[in-house]
Amino acid sequence: MRVVVRSDATIEETRQALFEFGQTVAQSQDILIALSGRFVHSSNETYFLATDSDTGPLAGLAAQALPLSTIMGWPSERPGNAVLVLAGVEDNDTISPFLTEGIGAIDIPQGVTVITSAPRTAANLIGNILAEPGREFVRVARQNDLDVRGYAPTDHVFLDEDAPITPSVATAPPSNTQNVLQDVMKWREANTANTVEAYEDYLRAHPRGQFVAMAQNRITALIDTPEARAERAEQGLDLSRDARRDIQRDLSLLEFNTRGIDGIFGRGTRAAIEAWQRDQRMDATGFLTRDQITRLDAQAERRAAELQQEAEERRRELLAADRAYWDETGARGDEVGLRTYLNRYPDGEFSEVASERLAEIERSKRREANQVDRQFWDYATTTNSIEGYRDYLADMPNGAFRDEAEARIAQITQQQQNAQENSQAARQEQALNLSPRTRQVVESRLERLEMGPGRVDGVFDDDTRRAIRRYQGSRNMQQTGYLSEAVVVQLLADSVRSIFR
Repeated sequence: MRVVVRSDATIEETRQALFEFGQTVAQSQDILIALSGRFVHSSNETYFLATDSDTGPLAGLAAQALPLSTIMGWPSERPGNAVLVLAGVEDNDTISPFLTEGIGAIDIPQGVTVITSAPRTAANLIGNILAEPGREFVRVARQNDLDVRGYAPTDHVFLDEDAPITPSVATAPPSNTQNVLQDVMKWREANTANTVEAYEDYLRAHPRGQFVAMAQNRITALIDTPEARAERAEQGLDLSRDARRDIQRDLSLLEFNTRGIDGIFGRGTRAAIEAWQRDQRMDATGFLTRDQITRLDAQAERRAAELQQEAEERRRELLAADRAYWDETGARGDEVGLRTYLNRYPDGEFSEVASERLAEIERSKRREANQVDRQFWDYATTTNSIEGYRDYLADMPNGAFRDEAEARIAQITQQQQNAQENSQAARQEQALNLSPRTRQVVESRLERLEMGPGRVDGVFDDDTRRAIRRYQGSRNMQQTGYLSEAVVVQLLADSVRSIFR
């Protein structure tokens, strides 16, 4: 008895085990294949998952898992003497919408027995029943409520009573090593490409190779699955990278996160497409048709117009509240009122006016303050730290710059609290790799929206950061003052197609 075993195997290790197993079939009278682990199935195929299998898009699953149809060729060569044991476990991992957890319907070749059970039961069946010569395993399996399909006479035995049992590991090399190696290399090449053309090329090169059945089944799987048909339809559109960026932009505008606008349809984009398709009550294939792209673009353009209108309405509402607050506080011109306004609206419509008036008040205080007070204040402003301003307050509790010191302590405290978030936001903006021309477009748009970005020169200075914060506030976004993809997509909704190129 030759045995090939793999435990906790990757897909590559599983395939290597199948290769070793295939070398023993020609010399074997009886064959047993046992698979224990996780299974998923589509409408026409069941897949055994290795430890590194990815249950993402169905079209790529054949390259990441083991389709049961690919191994059925070997049992079919031994009708009446072949047993397939499948022991499944379930997992809560997310899988493709075209897949279902567990073992589905199996196309069983004539004369092949298939038994499904839990792993422990399967181990007991193999070790204590099937391995015992002359034991009627079908009868025992059914007595223990196991699922037996295919060829299943009640008195069926796997090993004859006179069969010698001498376990060993299959390590004997094939008779024609060079041809076998060429076969394996060509198969790996086809398996890596995972296309119909690659598998057909393998069949032409090795019409009697070890992986003929696998290649034929892969071709069928690639051609017949709904997702494969959808993928081929999208490939037929021959979308350019710019066209893919447009699609990602449209999805982002509609709040379906593509995890990037780079013209590359990875998992994030495919998941966003599936989510949009489900929202539209379409088949969630993750691949687009021409009609769907047209509909998506129209929806995005409409949403862009809505967002712009919503932002303008919110801007007017915020401006009205801003002006009303200014009339009751800063418009009176006193220091308390100006600081009260800035505490509420640090980037408000009148924030620059308020800051200038406070600066003038400070200069006036400086002229009137005594020399000692000025010296303590100059030292505090030189350090520009919480400790420095606290020292000033301790030394000059009734000093001329007391209110300014308290305001600067509050400002620095707030800056420190926001430092981590701003640092992350700055990194996100840097990752966008915006060109100077794009930065000018951003500033120009902010200027047209009356956000006050200052000079339109492509340099993001304090005025620009304040304008970005104002814009973010008008869109109910986190007010960091830094750009993200979401901010750019909305800010430049009607011209974003040229931004990420």
